[in-house]
Amino acid sequence: MTVTHARGNAAWWCVLVALSVVLLMPLTLADVPPLLDYPNHLARLFVLAFVGEDPVLARFYEPHWGIIPNLGLDLTVPPLLRVLPVHLVGRVVVGVTILLPVLGVVAYHRALNGRLSYWPLASVLFAYNALLLRGFLNFIASIGLALLVAAVWIAWRERRPARGITVCAVGAVALFFCHLTGLLLFGILISVHELMMLRTSPRTFEWAARRIVALLVVFALPAVLYAASDLGHMRGAAEFRSVAGKAHAALTPVINYLWPLDLVTAAVCVAVPTLCLARRWCVVRFQAPLAMVVLALLFVASPDGFKGTFDLDTRFIVMLAFVAPAAIVPIALPRRAVWAIGGLFAVLFSTRMVVLMAVWHAWAADLAAFRSVIAAVQPGDVVLTVRLPRGLPSDRWTSIAAPGHLSDGTVTDTHLPALLLIEHRAWWPYLFDNASQQPIETREPFRSLAQTVDASSDPIVLLNGDAPEMRLITHLLILGPAPAPSPDRLRFVAANGEASLFAVTRDEINPQRSRSPPPDH
Repeated sequence: MTVTHARGNAAWWCVLVALSVVLLMPLTLADVPPLLDYPNHLARLFVLAFVGEDPVLARFYEPHWGIIPNLGLDLTVPPLLRVLPVHLVGRVVVGVTILLPVLGVVAYHRALNGRLSYWPLASVLFAYNALLLRGFLNFIASIGLALLVAAVWIAWRERRPARGITVCAVGAVALFFCHLTGLLLFGILISVHELMMLRTSPRTFEWAARRIVALLVVFALPAVLYAASDLGHMRGAAEFRSVAGKAHAALTPVINYLWPLDLVTAAVCVAVPTLCLARRWCVVRFQAPLAMVVLALLFVASPDGFKGTFDLDTRFIVMLAFVAPAAIVPIALPRRAVWAIGGLFAVLFSTRMVVLMAVWHAWAADLAAFRSVIAAVQPGDVVLTVRLPRGLPSDRWTSIAAPGHLSDGTVTDTHLPALLLIEHRAWWPYLFDNASQQPIETREPFRSLAQTVDASSDPIVLLNGDAPEMRLITHLLILGPAPAPSPDRLRFVAANGEASLFAVTRDEINPQRSRSPPPDH
């Protein structure tokens, strides 16, 4: 019998570094990763970085700072964009976001068990989960930050209480501004630790009261900030999934581009821990399973959408997936089982990464084709973008999803036109500018234009209308297979299999458009 503990030895660190390098390799294939919301977020960060000195951007947008949760990217990235290339900074941010949960799982496992192990490294199987591929960067980063700060609480709460409480109080504020669900995860992790302490170390009432007060101190400032934020006062009906939808959402931690492989990954991630626990090769600590139960209940009970947040319930199942590897403590794994499980993990992880890199390599070609179409767009142009439906991959059971789709059919190239703003300083209608969620506001008359376009079932038809805001539009960009546009006064500019660009030929359109050359960013 053998034990799979890694007591800080060189082999364990080499495996961690190797896995991290493999996780980052896809970012070398395309300067704009195919993450659904990512181009839109990057466009907002670009505006925040340069709107104060760029009259073209200032004509479209203005900052709108306030007490807003989920500002992690908005507070940290714009200063970097002022000194480094925008797409380099973007990929660095994505890389850090990918690695943070894995490092958080390792730190949390180490704090729980007092030693390193190879088991937490299984969390790399969830690194490229569906929510990351949908571009939920603040959320994914908050998982790693929550696990890291929870590890500090567990490691220092008894030995260095003042320092631990101070660090965690600061970490709670950071989590508030990173993502609220990350703050909730942190609260769950340290609360179940305190329950464990009360269960295993019964003390006086005063001792218990001091521990409760310490928890209140940690979360006092985030509670005040939430109450003062717009999000704390927002209303909105909850939208729930069907039973079948909830079952499908349970696969979110393993979904990327090949549906059969995603199902195999889910089956292995359930079967291997179950076997090890049934054979008593591994055990679990009290805190982590209790946290997993809470997260599972939140996943089942939570709505899909609430207060402008979508995929709310799936966030809890992704959190559970990352906590699970941290919960397992190997105690008596036979050597054969060690090699079998390690080999299965290596094959599964390698296969998933090869599939992902194949898709991202193909995406790079699609990205170049899209850029060739929008090359004629100039600073100050106003571009109406329309996405026409594309066909789904032919057979999800036998085909790798095409670039622009996940294995479950989720479309991931919707926000690619954000490159119009980042690379051409042109306006398009769909920048994230919700006052309760983003620190930016669209100026009039472009705000009215965006609302008109968003409310229309056929924005192309509006080009022939007399609405004053529609007369600002200088170009029409169609993503996907484009038929001949019906509105008059459209002049063909460029097209390929990815997109088509038309110029609007009304002479009076957008007379204030700036043709100044772009600044050297």
